[in-house]
This record gives sequence, structure tokens and C-alpha cells, in this order.
Amino acid sequence: MSDVLTRPEGTDIEYPEGPQVPEGDLHTLRRCELYSALREWMAEHPRRHSSWVGSNINVYYRRGDPAAVVCPDVVVAFGIDPAAVRGQPRYRVWDAGAPPAFVLEVASPSTADADLHDKPARYAELGVAEYWRFDPTGGDLLGAPLQGEARRRGRWEPIAVTRRDGTLTGRSGALGLELRWQPPRLRLYDPAAHAWLHDHHDERQARQTAEEGARAAEERARAAEAELAALRRRLGHDPSP
Repeated sequence: MSDVLTRPEGTDIEYPEGPQVPEGDLHTLRRCELYSALREWMAEHPRRHSSWVGSNINVYYRRGDPAAVVCPDVVVAFGIDPAAVRGQPRYRVWDAGAPPAFVLEVASPSTADADLHDKPARYAELGVAEYWRFDPTGGDLLGAPLQGEARRRGRWEPIAVTRRDGTLTGRSGALGLELRWQPPRLRLYDPAAHAWLHDHHDERQARQTAEEGARAAEERARAAEAELAALRRRLGHDPSP
């Protein structure tokens, strides 16, 4: 990627953290689900020490040109310098050492047009390998719930999204994961591990199930104790009335 010098040499150039595009509740919920699922998955990934998952962060792709920026909803990069990326308020490709491999945009009424017509060219210039678009309305904004494109031979080529067992499914070669539209959520499945990636929704459900199981176990234990006490009384082993 070429450097663009927009100020005299030696002058500091600002790479702002924002601005961020306002989000609706539906957009935010679906974005956070995907982000949390990928973060948890990446924490156990073999390449976790040189990879990064981000969300709603400015990504700068031409050194010296702050206007060369995109702000993906969900972004994954491999082969990066962790010290230059993790905990930082922005992602600068020349510091990270590699462009993102995977980008996903969650469509909203204010962003759908740019997701379709503006961002493909920007992500191509950035060097993204895969660009996915997810419409949480089910297709009202983009015409389809799920669309994916891979960069091959210098251009974007569609990734097949097929209906499998009633579920729209596309495979990300960049991540080795399947994206599955299970209304209202877009879920991620690891075919190698035969397992779903868990997001905060799954974790909350697991906690609720565990708490309900613990309460049920306590109730069974109390019932068993009461039954044993009653049996002892009938057998004359317990003098209490």
C-alpha cells in the first residue's frame, strides 16, 4: 500500500478514533453477538497470539492519509503484531503488519447503501480477503439476509450461500467457519470442531440453565431429606413429633 504525504515531513498526522455511525438497537445486538462469539473462539485459536478481533473501530489503510479509513462492524486479522493492535483505539495497517482477512457489516437503514456500493471498493483497496454483509431484518435492506464475497484474481467473487436443512449457510474460507442465518441471529459454526461458537446470548442461557438446574437439585435434596425424616419417624428411629 502506498504512502500518501498530506502534510510537511515531520508533522504529526491525526488518525481519529471516530466518528462512529449511530446504531439502532437491532444492529447493535446482532453486531455484539458476532463480536463476542469470535472473541471467545479466537481466545482458543492456534493463531491467537498473532490474531485480532475488532468491532466498530476505525481501520486506516494508507499511511499519511487519514481519509483512507473504514469502520467495520466486525473485523478479524491474522499475522499481526499484537502490541500494535490490542488495546489500541484504532487499527493502522502499517503498524499491525497485515490487513484484515475478514470483515462483516451488519446493515442498518443508514448504512445499507454504502455496504452494497461503497465499501466493496474500500475493502478491496484495504486488502481484505472476505467481505460479508448481514441484514438483520431478513432481507428488507439488502435483498437477502446474508451475502459474502471473496477477493480472487483482483476482483470480488460471490461466496455461495445455500439453504441447508432450512438454514441459509455460507462458508468463510478466511476463518474456516460457517455463517448460519437462524432468525433472528446470525450464528457461527465450526465444522472442524462440530460445535457452535458461543456468544453472550448463549452464555446467558447457559447460566440460566445452570441456575435452574441448581435450584431443581436443591429442591430434590430437600424433598429427599423430608422423605427420609418421615420414613425414620414411621420406623420409630426419630423421636421428634
